[in-house]
Amino acid sequence: MGRIVVFILLLVMGAIFKNGIFDNIAWVLYGLSLIVFPCWPKAWDHWDHKKLTLGSRIAGVLAVVIGLITRFGV
Repeated sequence: MGRIVVFILLLVMGAIFKNGIFDNIAWVLYGLSLIVFPCWPKAWDHWDHKKLTLGSRIAGVLAVVIGLITRFGV
């Protein structure tokens, strides 16, 4: 829950201050949180946890890459 709050807070700050760096920081921090603390929906908990962890970490890497290469707010 905390990672969503930080993500939304940074996106709101980016909109208020009209500065895209907050959007990029939000994507990078969200991606890093998925890499460090992988998570998935409770309905998927019956699947293999190794695959779910790998999928969550891949999603985290993609979020970090998006945050690093995309120029939001330009």
